[in-house]
Amino acid sequence: MTTEVANQETVIGCPCGAVEQLGEVFHTPTRRYVRCAACDLVFLYPRPSRELVEDYFRETYDGDYGAVEACDDRQPVYQSVLKHLSSYRSSPGALFDVGCGDGEFLLLCRRAGWDCSGIELSEQAATRAAQKGLTILPSHTFEGGEDGRRFDVVTLINVLETVADPLTMLRQAADLLTPGGLVMVRATNGLFHLPMRTPARWIGSRYDQAFHWYLYTTKSLKTLMESVDLKVISLRNSRPSRGPLSPVHPWFSRLKWTVSRAVLWPLAQTLYHVTGGRIICAPSFEIVAQRPGNG
Repeated sequence: MTTEVANQETVIGCPCGAVEQLGEVFHTPTRRYVRCAACDLVFLYPRPSRELVEDYFRETYDGDYGAVEACDDRQPVYQSVLKHLSSYRSSPGALFDVGCGDGEFLLLCRRAGWDCSGIELSEQAATRAAQKGLTILPSHTFEGGEDGRRFDVVTLINVLETVADPLTMLRQAADLLTPGGLVMVRATNGLFHLPMRTPARWIGSRYDQAFHWYLYTTKSLKTLMESVDLKVISLRNSRPSRGPLSPVHPWFSRLKWTVSRAVLWPLAQTLYHVTGGRIICAPSFEIVAQRPGNG
C-alpha cells in the first residue's frame, strides 16, 4: 500500500510483503533509512516514485556516473560477473543486460559467444552502446515482453539499488527467462557498508548516505528472489570497484579503493573459501538464481 506525496511514495511495509514494523537504521539531514525485520532489507523511506527514478536516469545519471561506469575500474567487476555466470551457463545463448550503460559488459559477453542485448534509460549511455554495435531494446521489452522474446540469462549489475520496486523488477526478469534460465545480480553488501558510515562521517564525506534507495544483505535479496519463484543456486563475493570520487575528499575515495582492492578483497575471499562460501563480506556480492524448468 502506498500514497503519493511530492513525487515520493510513502511505503507501508516492505517490498517483500511483510507487515512487521519498520525500524529506523539511520538518518541524515536529507534521508531516512529503515530496515524490514522480516527480510533484512534496508531502504530509503519514503521511497521515490517510479517517475522520479526514471527521470533521474534519463536526465541526470549519465552526468553523475557515466564516466565512472565507462572507466577501466569496472572491467574487473564485469569479468567477475561473467566468470561466475559461466560456472552455471555457458554460451551460446541469449543474454539480456538490464541497465547496460555504455555496454562494456555486453561487449565482454559477446566476445564470450553470447547473443547480447540490453536496455538503458539514460539516452546518452544507450546511444554510446548502440554506436558500439550492440542491440539496445526499448523498455517495454523488459516490462511486458509483448513480442514473446525470451532469454537464457538476465543480468542486473548494481541495478536493484536504484529502482522504484525491486520485487517488481525481479518478477519481470523471471518472466523473460526461458525455462531453467538464470537471473544474475550484483548488489552492494549492506553488512559491509553500514559499518563504514562512521569513518566516512569522520572526514565529512558527502557520500556517507549514498546507498541509493536500497541496501541489500544476502538474506534480503534471497527472500525477494524466492518470492517470485526464483531458486538461488550460487552466492559469492564480487570484486570491488572504485566508485565515484568525492569532490570534497577525492584522496579518501582513492584510499578506500586502494584498501578495498589490496586488503579487504583478499580477506573476503579467504573467509569465503575457508567457510565454504558461508561468509560473504566483500563490499558487493553476486547471486545467481534459476527459473524452474528444464535447462
